[in-house]
Amino acid sequence: MKKHFWSILLISITFNFVGCFTVQLFGKAGNVELRERIYVQTDKQLYLAGEPIRMKFLTTDPEQIPIAFSKIAYAELVADSVARVQIIVALTNGKGEGLMQLPADLPTGYYRLIAYTQFMRNEGSDVFFEKSIAVLNTFQSDYYPVETESKGDELQALSNINNLSNSGTISLQSNKAMYARRERGELMLSGLPDNIHTLSVSVAGKELIQVFETEQSLFRKNQTKKATKFTGEYIPEYEGHIIRGKIIDNQTGEEGGEKTLLTPGTSFPTTEGIRFFVGQKTETGDVRFFTSSISGTNEIASIALYYANENYDVDIQFFTSNASEVKEVATIGMDEKYRVDIQSPFISRFTPKQMPVLRVDSLLYAQLLERSVALQVFHYFSEDPSDNQNISEPHIKIKPSRTYLLDEYTRFTTMREVFTEFIDGARFRRTDGKWGISVLVNRGSYYEHRAMPLVLLDGVPISDHDIIFNYDPLTVERINIYYGPCILGGYMFDGIVELTTYRRLHADLSLNKSTQIISYEGPQSYNRFYTPDYSDTKNRQSRMPDSRHTLLWNPDLRTDGKTSIRLAFDTSDLTGEFQATVEGITKDGKHVFVTSFFKVE
Repeated sequence: MKKHFWSILLISITFNFVGCFTVQLFGKAGNVELRERIYVQTDKQLYLAGEPIRMKFLTTDPEQIPIAFSKIAYAELVADSVARVQIIVALTNGKGEGLMQLPADLPTGYYRLIAYTQFMRNEGSDVFFEKSIAVLNTFQSDYYPVETESKGDELQALSNINNLSNSGTISLQSNKAMYARRERGELMLSGLPDNIHTLSVSVAGKELIQVFETEQSLFRKNQTKKATKFTGEYIPEYEGHIIRGKIIDNQTGEEGGEKTLLTPGTSFPTTEGIRFFVGQKTETGDVRFFTSSISGTNEIASIALYYANENYDVDIQFFTSNASEVKEVATIGMDEKYRVDIQSPFISRFTPKQMPVLRVDSLLYAQLLERSVALQVFHYFSEDPSDNQNISEPHIKIKPSRTYLLDEYTRFTTMREVFTEFIDGARFRRTDGKWGISVLVNRGSYYEHRAMPLVLLDGVPISDHDIIFNYDPLTVERINIYYGPCILGGYMFDGIVELTTYRRLHADLSLNKSTQIISYEGPQSYNRFYTPDYSDTKNRQSRMPDSRHTLLWNPDLRTDGKTSIRLAFDTSDLTGEFQATVEGITKDGKHVFVTSFFKVE
């Protein structure tokens, strides 16, 4: 079952940002303005439509010295000027890894893989990382006979790529020149510097078609990217991903909401707790939600809250975790006046760039057909490699005051009966023709019912309690009650009522206009690369097909200061020539790049 996180979005009118943001480093040399660059390594440069692009991200300064500043990176696969695939990647200590799943209907052609951080956007697209990626759609491709002269030029270009190495000081060799299918092999890497910052290793089928930029040329090109301007418009994501939104007036469709409050949060449909992130409104009317440790493509729910008394003008302040120190500064209400539209964090449109036409030699038809069939077999017998099953740990863990597993009680057919008969500390009250839920609040030596709880159904915030009153209780598995006061996202609620259905899909839930539910692609975290172990005879004799074209991908190879290391890999059922590539950077900014070739029969 697909796992989700939910975000609840709320607004503050007093946390405004200055229009410009700069970062300075202070050291012996004086004040130095921080600039950031990003470099991306891929497991190969030629892909079939439907394959994943495996990527390693590395952030440096303009002199290629590794730095760890931004926690989030972005990558977009661009055709002409429009992004066709986009991913967000989490960075740790200036390093990260991502997996970009290519659509099966992506047309054949050369594409631009563009990577950047939000902080880099202050200098403009001139400093973005960019490399060429070739994609072949074997269901749509046209095959052309190639003239002798043209073919010779292409083979010469491929030869130049294949002979690249790191100035002869680093050696990469396989223990055999020829392997059988499903055989354990070994790479021997020697001559490494002892100050390696990071290394990646890839073993994949040799490129059949010219890709006109090499990893070494890209590294040198990245070094020359300079920019003098710095707008300060984009806040660096040095803590985590920043979700951006706009406050929209539901009646006029215009941006607005002077008195709107917005607070973000995340509520998981589990018993682990509820998670919130504080939202802040900028001078331009945008809303920023500073998140941390979220991952995967999930649904988030946004809700707009407002001051019940619009004439009540007060500075909102951060509350402490000690409930006795919290002062209730304003009454928060909910209606359908405003909503929050979540914005895309990507650029999506870039300056157009003419790419060459990718023509496929008809002589390669048989090899591409074999690889295409292997890809289909891989998808049929393997789990979807793009399915991210990671869930973040809750930011705030709160144990419920009471938990009710409804199957352990008499099953009633209305929510009013459920709350009346056996749920302590929460009840329905009817005021001005509408039903509301009140929760017990601790007032020192006594408890009292208060009517401003946070109500969640499968993580979705419910502002209209009539929806819960009329909801089918037979679809609800459990109800958690949190006695108040509860401080989440910088705001105080009179407790929490959390309902979880059996399917965790908030079925038949009708929401008002202040609440939005969307699918949102958060940062990717670790994506495990699967490879069988053919040193085991049982695995080698398995009837399960192995159609891997990429035999090994390790984006963070640890050397621990060693100058020589050995790497094991296992061949698959595919035959042909394979290329092993090791690439990285030293702590003083020197590029490491070396390749080696072997065959599988």
